[in-house]
Amino acid sequence: MSYRYSEKKDLERTAIQLFIDIYNCNYESKYRLLYMQEQPDSVIEDENRNKLGVEITHLFYDASEAKRILGRSKHKTKTDKDLSQLIKELNGLLTTKEEKKQLYSGEYPISLLIRNMSSLYRMSDIIAAYKHIKIPQGEFKDVWFLSRGATNEWLLYNLNRLEKLHKGEDPGIIKC
Repeated sequence: MSYRYSEKKDLERTAIQLFIDIYNCNYESKYRLLYMQEQPDSVIEDENRNKLGVEITHLFYDASEAKRILGRSKHKTKTDKDLSQLIKELNGLLTTKEEKKQLYSGEYPISLLIRNMSSLYRMSDIIAAYKHIKIPQGEFKDVWFLSRGATNEWLLYNLNRLEKLHKGEDPGIIKC
């Protein structure tokens, strides 16, 4: 197994564990990790033995930030970044994952989990840019966004609720 493959799996395992911890703190239905695999990246199960596949991806501002965060570059990240670049990266990930999901078997529903790894932007930045986020329609049961908050705690938000933001309703950000 290559180092990068192992690193990818470690990132995915951490993301799904953060998701499960925050989700279980906030919802009556409790999930547990059943197993990790390739497509989708993980399968979780609730107490009624209902399975849910979770495709996991990580969002970085750009390739140079990814290299820096993953320890492959010593270059400092510039602070004159533009949120529209991160949203462009996010929309690109959403499109890619939507296309990939169409190849999966239909054994159980699939949700998408996006973990924001950018050190420049927090959950509030993403929520503020909600009008520019293009959520796949009908491909995923849910599209979850995991990101740090203002005080560095991990927060979880179901991006399928963005329509409610358009109507001025509560954004529904959850934490543990």
